[in-house]
Amino acid sequence: MDVERLIGWNFRRLRMLQNLSQEEMALRLGSVDQAYISQLESGGRNPTGRTIYRLARVLGVNPGELFSLDGAPNDIVGDPDVVETSVSVHGKRKR
Repeated sequence: MDVERLIGWNFRRLRMLQNLSQEEMALRLGSVDQAYISQLESGGRNPTGRTIYRLARVLGVNPGELFSLDGAPNDIVGDPDVVETSVSVHGKRKR
């Protein structure tokens, strides 16, 4: 399971359910720009616990919703017992 992509997929899904643009979301968060939101949604960011809490709060959901497997594509979920990351460290994929 690619955790960053799962968070990004859920974040985008929840944002779109509320008809919020990436720009509006960035404004509501206050300390990020639209590019950060785009990178987050594509799995290119590894948000901290604090950021996950802030994202959930702005969306009005429990932070656990950002980790929901319900409806997530198989290429993101894969084997839920194997946690992977799409964010590289020194050019190598972490696992």
